[in-house]
Amino acid sequence: MPRRLFGGSTSDYAMERVGNQLLVRPGATGAVWTAATGGTQLTDLTDLDGTPITTVTADGDGAVAFYGPDGVTNVFMDFGYGRRYAAAAVDLGQILQEHLAERDQPGGWPSLDSGGRINPSQVSGALDWQTVAAHGAVGDGAADDTPAILAAIAACPVGGVVYFPAGVYRITETLDLPMGITLLGSHSNLMVGPGMTDEDSACWIQPAPAFDGDCVIQIIGDDDGAHPDINGEQRLRNLMIDGSQLTGSSIDGIFAKGNVQNVVLDDVCIRQMPNNGIVTASRTDGVFPFSWRLRHVMVDNCHANGLLINGNTDITLDDVQVIGCWAQGIVLTNCTNAQLLACRTEWNGSHGYRITGAWGDWQGSGGMQMTGCSTDRNGQHGVFVDATGNTPILITGLMTRRDGRNGGTGGSGFAGLAVVGATVPVTVNGVTCYPGVDDGGGSTNSPQYGVRLSGASTVLLDDAYLHAASAGLFDDGTNGTVRLGSSITTARGATTVAARIARPRSAGELGVYVPDGWGKFWRAKRDAAESGKARIIAVGDSVTKGYYCSDLVTKNYVGILRTALQSAYGDGGSGLFSVNRTPAIIGAKPEAIAAWQANGSIATTTGTWTDTVLWYGPGISSIYATAAATATFTVRGSTLKIYTLAGVNTPNAGYTYSIDGAAAVAVADPGLSSASVRTQTVTGLSAGTHTVVISYNGSGGSRLQLIGVAGERDTGVIVDNAGRSGAQTSHYFVAGTGNTLWHGGTSQPADLVIYALGLNDANQNVTLDAWAANVYSTLNTIKGTGTGATDLLLVMQHRGNFAGTIYSQYGARMRGIAEEYGAALVNLWPMGQNNYAYWQGLGYWGDQANPGAAGSSDLVHLSDAGHAYVASKLLPLLMT
Repeated sequence: MPRRLFGGSTSDYAMERVGNQLLVRPGATGAVWTAATGGTQLTDLTDLDGTPITTVTADGDGAVAFYGPDGVTNVFMDFGYGRRYAAAAVDLGQILQEHLAERDQPGGWPSLDSGGRINPSQVSGALDWQTVAAHGAVGDGAADDTPAILAAIAACPVGGVVYFPAGVYRITETLDLPMGITLLGSHSNLMVGPGMTDEDSACWIQPAPAFDGDCVIQIIGDDDGAHPDINGEQRLRNLMIDGSQLTGSSIDGIFAKGNVQNVVLDDVCIRQMPNNGIVTASRTDGVFPFSWRLRHVMVDNCHANGLLINGNTDITLDDVQVIGCWAQGIVLTNCTNAQLLACRTEWNGSHGYRITGAWGDWQGSGGMQMTGCSTDRNGQHGVFVDATGNTPILITGLMTRRDGRNGGTGGSGFAGLAVVGATVPVTVNGVTCYPGVDDGGGSTNSPQYGVRLSGASTVLLDDAYLHAASAGLFDDGTNGTVRLGSSITTARGATTVAARIARPRSAGELGVYVPDGWGKFWRAKRDAAESGKARIIAVGDSVTKGYYCSDLVTKNYVGILRTALQSAYGDGGSGLFSVNRTPAIIGAKPEAIAAWQANGSIATTTGTWTDTVLWYGPGISSIYATAAATATFTVRGSTLKIYTLAGVNTPNAGYTYSIDGAAAVAVADPGLSSASVRTQTVTGLSAGTHTVVISYNGSGGSRLQLIGVAGERDTGVIVDNAGRSGAQTSHYFVAGTGNTLWHGGTSQPADLVIYALGLNDANQNVTLDAWAANVYSTLNTIKGTGTGATDLLLVMQHRGNFAGTIYSQYGARMRGIAEEYGAALVNLWPMGQNNYAYWQGLGYWGDQANPGAAGSSDLVHLSDAGHAYVASKLLPLLMT
């Protein structure tokens, strides 16, 4: 810059202050400084003729004029009078004109265009920035900007930035990123929402229809002659890749292979790629990318997977959203020590997240953690874990919603969270599932299950609220170790369903013991009851039978369980209507029989029927008639089974049956060599309620021995109440009779047997060892026949004032039996505070004269409230 002129103005004089006057000092000599005090003396001066001088001298009028050093525009003069006087260059107008002339010139100052943008050529090279526009990129969505972008990348030093001003940059070949550079855009359109258009914020890299390459951006860490053996430290920020113009199906958004380290994506969007959004892969020697960080990344509507991440150890996904991809959302294959934080997968065609592949088990390997993530309306599982290996997977705070869309049809076993065939240990703390349909209200409610466990090695699950179409929690019984915590609540059905079931704590709630893994056989059949059958058989005494509730079908605790289960999982029919519910066996007071006859919960009979007291067959009861007699049963189902006892050697009498008033059908007794149950099966009926009349005409044999009638449907839950007044443990296991085979054994297999016997044993002073031997024999027969795929629920009734203190010993021994057989146990005696009066105060004891009402005279039988309480303790085990 040139020297500037000082002096010549009315202010530029050598002066001295004397008193209150300023006196001009002609001929005074002064020094020139850079500051009012201190500073540096300037000696590179010239006079007006250009002669060098080191100080300035006032002329005869005291005026000062000189040229200062190059580029200096203000100084301070000191003439030795105790102060310095400021002086400014007098050619500031020329200075301003020279400055203005440097506008948009190399090394000059940049100006802004009408859009507020700086000319790319004016970006300072000191920033290590290469602006693609400075290399000729147009960004108009039409011109081929590939050469300019590649030139900017090539010119960018390690640690530098290649900057994309707002615009649409069309490219025709892959951008190969070298180490340590940043691609920086001005804006990333994460989604085009309602009322918005692409043109609102047009800024992206857009492969042209004629694009020649397998991916838009690639990073290669492989010594292949074109790339380094180790690559990495690339950054992509505020950038969008738009594949909307591409055809075909094989182009990815970002592809990385080999030893590619420490890549960061921040505020990046990849959309509408014909193949995957982001892919990482190994080179031929098995080396994968690792230690990547993805923050605020959106992958939108790619035509394969959103993220297909292979072997990328130490990867972190933070606020990554994958929406609308045609295949899976986020797939992690052997990504040990990975972290997913606040990620979302929504409306993808297949699984939202998939944790898969053979995960490492070497020293230094690790699992992964998934924290605060969510799903919504993915086509299959929301989160699907099928990884193998030993590294643990930790899932915390997972929110799943409306997954398992399955093309709008739902079903097919899909779940919010599915752990299927996984050998990796999976720990889940805090998971919710909520079902639903499409946003517009169409399609089928899904997912089918909240959490599905199948063939998994180790699963620990707690703190869960699981609401799904068919079941909140589905364990098909094929898993290894499944530990379910105490804070699991489930619901099933539509979103409006408010019936929630809390799972009891394992050996935690007073009187309740539930071993880990219990219920897997029953739950699997229950949850599949929409297309098959699930059967419960309740074995017990008069309390199980229903004394003294108001209705023996619906108000006893077995009936309450039946109603709830059939409402939730499908009506499998009325089940067994045993002759236990006939006046010949009931043995109750007339008032109770009259009440039960009035509401149809017992059979009606004509003629004379007598209790055979054989303790054999379904319900271990039968009645016989030797003269003309009828028995009328009301059952529900498309298939009816009529049970009678065949005669020994000499046939019993035959009988006829009539259904809903139709013509009677005759059935002859086969006459067997030993007493045996004969079953007459009638199929092809409507699934509704039927009236069945069994008639004996008093001839054709010595007598007719009748057991009962059962009604079943082709699908749903069937609950058989085999409770028998006066029953003891010995009655359900009589050597050589095969009684147990009709109560969970091969003659009538069950998925769950509720076993509630002991009151009558204690009342008859059966020894502890004898009682226990009978229980062992019965349970062993149930589990030892067939495949053993029957769950056991043992119930110790409140003994009231009926059974002696030995009953308490039964309860203690029953806990050990439960552990031996993997059975659940509900002991109502401690729940009732081991006290008759406590339940009396709650209105739980019944009244024989007024069934259903609370009473004060019955020693052990229950009111409606008492039966409801018992059901409330059993139902959570059956519904969760």
